Amino acid sequence: MSWRIVVISNSAKLEYKMDYMIVRQSEITKIHLSEISMLIVESTAVSLTVGLLSELT
Repeated sequence: MSWRIVVISNSAKLEYKMDYMIVRQSEITKIHLSEISMLIVESTAVSLTVGLLSELT
């Protein structure tokens, strides 16, 4: 069940790995895709992989 709203407001790289969204900033954060109800990207300095976009749709 998804319940998280994830907001990315600084530069970051977002990628997909084994059912997790990996957020690479100064630290690395892993969030299971089943927990994400909404992803908000507030910066143009964010890079998303095609694999992650495919899994989020």
